[in-house]
Amino acid sequence: MTLDWRRCMSAARFGAPAEDTTVARTPFQRDYDRVLFSGAFRRLADKTQVFPLPYDDHVHSRLTHSLEVASIGRSLGTLVGTREIEHDPAVGGSLDARDFGDCVAAACLAHDLGNPPFGHVGEDAIREFFDRERPFWDELTERQRRDLLRFEGNAQTFRIVTRLERATRPGGLQLAHATIGALVKYPCSALAADSAASEKSTRKPGLFDGDVAQWGTLAEALGLGSTLPERWVRHPLAWLTEAADDIAYLLLDLEDGLRLRHVPEALFLELLAPLAAGDPRTPDLAPGGEYAARMDRADLLRAIAVNALVHDAANAFDAARGGILAGRFTADLRTSMRHRDAMKCIQGVCVEHCYRARDVLKMELAGAEAIQGLLAIFVTAAREADSLRGVHMRQLYPRLFQAAAPAYERLLRITDHVSGMTDHYAVRLYRELRGMRYPGGRD
Repeated sequence: MTLDWRRCMSAARFGAPAEDTTVARTPFQRDYDRVLFSGAFRRLADKTQVFPLPYDDHVHSRLTHSLEVASIGRSLGTLVGTREIEHDPAVGGSLDARDFGDCVAAACLAHDLGNPPFGHVGEDAIREFFDRERPFWDELTERQRRDLLRFEGNAQTFRIVTRLERATRPGGLQLAHATIGALVKYPCSALAADSAASEKSTRKPGLFDGDVAQWGTLAEALGLGSTLPERWVRHPLAWLTEAADDIAYLLLDLEDGLRLRHVPEALFLELLAPLAAGDPRTPDLAPGGEYAARMDRADLLRAIAVNALVHDAANAFDAARGGILAGRFTADLRTSMRHRDAMKCIQGVCVEHCYRARDVLKMELAGAEAIQGLLAIFVTAAREADSLRGVHMRQLYPRLFQAAAPAYERLLRITDHVSGMTDHYAVRLYRELRGMRYPGGRD
């Protein structure tokens, strides 16, 4: 099997007929705009990236993180597109290098839409709740149980862009096939995913049970083959979406750690020195000076490091392109990059100094409590529809509680609702429904 870029870059719209082209925006630029103007994207402004948002206005939220990933993805995609057209001039007959960049940017902008409140701990909280409570378990198939036990923000993202946003229209946001392909980093179901697999794209589930069939149709249109039942070859641009995310979160989480004084300045400079080596813009790396000057230097170093890693990732893709286009490449692209050791060191420091910071751990505990508490309230209302709580909840959320719906659909609606909440709304609603805060702002 050899993937064909002209099929992989299909601008056909998911769930929609062909549209008129305009000189103002290409199809992939339209995709970027559709994500940008969506409600799910706006809610990322109040979803945690790593550090609690109220403590410093300069740290990243999921929204600013996604914008930066998209910027990196555009540069990376354009660079790879330029090289692919050089490898195969026939590709340039129907595609421009900018199409590659714009497609990756749109996928990057959407990549975190399915993340629940409070970062990855929100995913863990949802999984743990269903593993502990197992509501309606006898009414679910094994496939459906796996969806809940292995709840994934990636699978929720696919559900959002194809179903939940603009839910009254078929195809949701009706993105181009290529953009959705570049967005799906894990093209497999929860039943087929294997966390211990050597193949990177099957370590997590990227599709809920109800989405497997429509992804199969879309994958066929893109020319992506199926390796095993409910496992597909990754879209080639999905490797770039993942690489852009890796570059952004490693460097920007580290910079946030420096800003909040979790990461010592000397350590920050030491970690970025290998990425800045040889660049004529590299400043003096001796720590010290006024705070504003130190942060300006950190900003410049981060920009240099981003540029270095973008070219490094493009080179790694170019070296692996034969395996990628043949559907044989299964490793993490990051492990093929020249600066992989420097990236590994940065990740280790982020884990130790940032992800395990006291404020972060306390925020995660509070977030998990709110998420699991809300799930318990909503699931109890679904179980006990005629109870006082059930009746009131049905009046408050009539679309959420439809007794005629199958149990799996009711549980998915609950996870849709809770995972779509912002951090502050989840905590506020949990306090209100538990009687710890009066509605209307009265404490």
